[in-house]
Amino acid sequence: MIKPSIAVTRVVNSCVLLELDGHAVLTDPWFTERWWLRRGEPLGLRPRDLPPLAAIVVTNLATNHWDLRGLRSLPAKDTTPLYVPTAGMARRARALGFLRAERLGWGDARDIAPGVSMRVVPSGRTLLWPNNAYAFDAAGGRVFFGGEIAEVAPLERYRAEQAPVDLALLPVNGLRPLFGPRLVMGPNQAVAGSSVLGARVLVPVHDAHGHDPLSRLFRTNGTASDAVRLAGPDLLVTDLPTGERWESPC
Repeated sequence: MIKPSIAVTRVVNSCVLLELDGHAVLTDPWFTERWWLRRGEPLGLRPRDLPPLAAIVVTNLATNHWDLRGLRSLPAKDTTPLYVPTAGMARRARALGFLRAERLGWGDARDIAPGVSMRVVPSGRTLLWPNNAYAFDAAGGRVFFGGEIAEVAPLERYRAEQAPVDLALLPVNGLRPLFGPRLVMGPNQAVAGSSVLGARVLVPVHDAHGHDPLSRLFRTNGTASDAVRLAGPDLLVTDLPTGERWESPC
């Protein structure tokens, strides 16, 4: 029998390897840089380092969350479920060999492994396109992943109907274009959102920002270190370097 447990290994940006009672889930895959889009931090894992995956979940269609070039090198494409927020993304994934690619809308739920379930949570839009967040329920605990979420309000609506989570993974760099609204949470929103969710632990994602032509069009506002400083005594902020595995003590 597998011992109930939750573990996290950050790969880069919002790409994370979650281990839920021994079942591996990859979020927001990003493995290959472009000349116009750099990581700003080391790559924590390569595709060949990944264990067999129970599922891949994607929050939005930006290249640093939805790396089609990197997805080509993943094994077991024909049997690994891949969940995305738009029908067009699902079609492109199936063209790459992900035969179980599926578009999931807000409120949809799936059982992704024995004893592990997942629900899609609304997390706003980037321009016209919806962003998905994902809540996972396993014997080892409840995990909320929001790779591209900007506001606390969606978390308040989720929490009004759902039980608290144990672990939250939320953005912290407050990325925004030179003109326009914030695209993801900064440290203040991440800490507040974790409290709304009832989380005991926050693992920051979407932290680093590369130096490349695209970065000149955006600015950041905060880091994981700021979230550590802002957190109260009831929230542990684990500033996890890429490639380092952390296991929940819960």
